[in-house]
Amino acid sequence: MKKVFYINDKLKSLLSNIIYEIQNYNSTIMKYTENIQNNIDNSNYIKDNKATILRQSFLIDKTMKLFYDFSDINSNNLILNKTSEDINKIIEGITKDFEDLLLSKRIKIKFNNNENEEVKYNYITLLDKSKIENSISNIFLFIYNMAKVNSFVEISYSSIDYNDEEFLFNNGLKNNLINNNLLIEIIFESQNIPEELELKLFKTPLLTYNENSFNNLYLYTAYNIIVKHSGDIWIDAIENRNKKKFNIILPINKNYE
Repeated sequence: MKKVFYINDKLKSLLSNIIYEIQNYNSTIMKYTENIQNNIDNSNYIKDNKATILRQSFLIDKTMKLFYDFSDINSNNLILNKTSEDINKIIEGITKDFEDLLLSKRIKIKFNNNENEEVKYNYITLLDKSKIENSISNIFLFIYNMAKVNSFVEISYSSIDYNDEEFLFNNGLKNNLINNNLLIEIIFESQNIPEELELKLFKTPLLTYNENSFNNLYLYTAYNIIVKHSGDIWIDAIENRNKKKFNIILPINKNYE
């Protein structure tokens, strides 16, 4: 018996966006591969083109992982294989992975020490390492697309009591977490993001603006997986809206180094 599958317009548009994105990456790889073959004697030219190919391959890999996680969320097949992990090391690994990609736009990463933390901690939490790595990578993919050229991405993390009523009220959040949480702050100089879109960044996989649809799997998927870890994520505008700040909350066991 022949099976007929129906795809609604929103899902069809979303898939078209993803396919178009990957085709662009592949097209760039093919173009630079041909250039390398045609300039076999020019070592500097080959070096530059290889760097571009590696960046495009990296983007394809991240996009495919993103799509698999999105599929798990929407098919109700999401299973978290949690182990005790050090968030510090996970973040450091992700920033190293993205360093070359961000430098292609002359964007540098720097860590800011929180003066309220008198000693350095290891932040240990129970999580699915692969899913959290993918989620935070999704945030960096969004930043890569939206950050201004020749700017900085600043990262800091500190312990916080998420049960504080004033903190919850100021951020419009609901308390479904435990005490002792890690607050990860990621600040970047952003191109203009319309306020009406900011309100939807974590709520829908497909954003529509000026009659165009944009793939928003990055933040939609990151939000859903972080929430599944009893965490939360939101975005603030700072310094007259010239900068954006991602705030990520995850429950932790704070241990001295």
